[in-house]
Amino acid sequence: MNIAYFKDTDSLYIELLPEDASHAWEAHPGVVLNLSEDGRVIGIELERASQLADLRALRVGNFPGEVVAVDGSTH
Repeated sequence: MNIAYFKDTDSLYIELLPEDASHAWEAHPGVVLNLSEDGRVIGIELERASQLADLRALRVGNFPGEVVAVDGSTH
């Protein structure tokens, strides 16, 4: 699983499986599910992510070790 935040487009992508999507479905305004050919959810995209979630709470890293927040601070 990979999580990426793209500051330039304010989008957050959660990759569940490393596969190419065959189609996408907007489940809710700004929430897009990427689907495999057989209908499995392989990724979730949040458009306007900073408006939908508190990105200050987003931490990326090897838990329980050091984590890095989107704003660059470490914990």
